[in-house]
Amino acid sequence: MDIAQAKQAVSDLRASRPEFEGPDEARAKTLLDQPDKVNQGFYGTCGLTAIVRSYLQYDRDRFVELLRAVYSGTDFNGITSGPQVLLQHRLEQRDAKAAAQPQGGYVPLFNLDFVLARALGKLLKIRSPKMYEAQTLVSEEIARLFNAKEPFLDAFTLDPEHIPTLNAAKLSPDLEFELKIKGWRLGQVAGFVVDASTAQIIPTVPNSEWQLKFQAGGRERVLRIQDTKKGALQVAVDVRNSESAFRDQGDLGLDSDGLKSIMQNVAGAANVTVTRVKAATPQAAVDAVNTELGRAKPYVYAFVRSFDDWASAANDATKRSFAKAATAPAPIWGRVEPEGEHIIAIDGPIRKESGAYVLPVWTWGSAYEVRVQEAYLAGYLPVLVHGQISA
Repeated sequence: MDIAQAKQAVSDLRASRPEFEGPDEARAKTLLDQPDKVNQGFYGTCGLTAIVRSYLQYDRDRFVELLRAVYSGTDFNGITSGPQVLLQHRLEQRDAKAAAQPQGGYVPLFNLDFVLARALGKLLKIRSPKMYEAQTLVSEEIARLFNAKEPFLDAFTLDPEHIPTLNAAKLSPDLEFELKIKGWRLGQVAGFVVDASTAQIIPTVPNSEWQLKFQAGGRERVLRIQDTKKGALQVAVDVRNSESAFRDQGDLGLDSDGLKSIMQNVAGAANVTVTRVKAATPQAAVDAVNTELGRAKPYVYAFVRSFDDWASAANDATKRSFAKAATAPAPIWGRVEPEGEHIIAIDGPIRKESGAYVLPVWTWGSAYEVRVQEAYLAGYLPVLVHGQISA
């Protein structure tokens, strides 16, 4: 299917399905012309969005099939969903994410991008419920509170003797000690513990409610302390103010097993290979990637770490040279480190220049090059999933 045929299919879908609205039609046609423009926006759907881009690049038939599955309820790659199954909850997730973002954070332009990408996650849930469940747990390796549904999670209790100290907005030695010995419970619930050196107490309701703010895992965390008038003070984690936007509101983190399963069982890829980059011999993985990119209709998705460096590179062309070792993910109590904090696409052959690898990459709607010192490649780019998106 060429671009003109795909655009006609989009127009036909708009004419037959009122759920597929004017902005959706316009966005679909824009993406057919410019696949690099597809964007996960504020959603944690990086791997799924990369798959949609591969369809736009090399398999427009499958892209149109995905559109029809979402908006008409037809089968996708032999997976039966039914009318509204792929669409309705995606719209609810979209609205929940929009409501949770600060002003200016949510971009309506990317609505279709999200609906299509996250529909692939729903299709995995239909075809392989156990693998989908495993991926929601993988997401907790990135954000411990990913699956939290309630705005506050009870963590532990404190002795009411601390009320005068809390009213005075002070962290007394006795209160600091009790917070320390209750840390194991907070770690189980939220994946972090109180850092007393950064703690700040804010009375919110005189004599009955306080906030405890502190830094942990590279971001601010907030606990709510309440006098329930039943003896002990109840301490709860303020989920929205203690975790990133990455939550079970449409987001879905993946590990290499999950991405491989999606490519094999949902996306309809012709083949899939997982390659791990070894610190001592990174060239072997580079050679595998470059061989893949020389084949027809290739995809190469990379799990990357040192998230802040990649985010900076996406937004600032002067930050695209990685000359120091990658930063490990912030530790989460009770969880292993994730394979990656983000998934990007390798967009062309990797070349070597003056002791560094130059990687053409795509992520967040943009394509550009980054330079990574040879010794640090495995730290920034530990795992690759690659193959051909279609035969």
